[in-house]
Amino acid sequence: MIDYPRFKLVINRVANLFVRLLFGFRYNDVTNAFKAYRATVIGGCQPFLSTHLNLTVEVPLKAIVRGYSMGSRYLFIVLYLWLERTLTRGDYRRPAGEGKSLK
Repeated sequence: MIDYPRFKLVINRVANLFVRLLFGFRYNDVTNAFKAYRATVIGGCQPFLSTHLNLTVEVPLKAIVRGYSMGSRYLFIVLYLWLERTLTRGDYRRPAGEGKSLK
């Protein structure tokens, strides 16, 4: 992380440690908003109580508490794409002038 405020980082780490200890989870960053969920998981987590950013902690906690698995498919995709990037050395890069940039 570049230029992330130290105070916010400390608060984030303390909050995540608190959640891990309270629930006995091994996940490091339950409050991270960068997650994808299947529609069945979202349906199974309702009703939602959160109306603001606290939804980023409500959804993963409910998903875990209600027995949905977290991460195995996500981890597979991350590792697969890392391996593709590492082994292909740019073989799949888009030709210049084709499509739009993701920047």
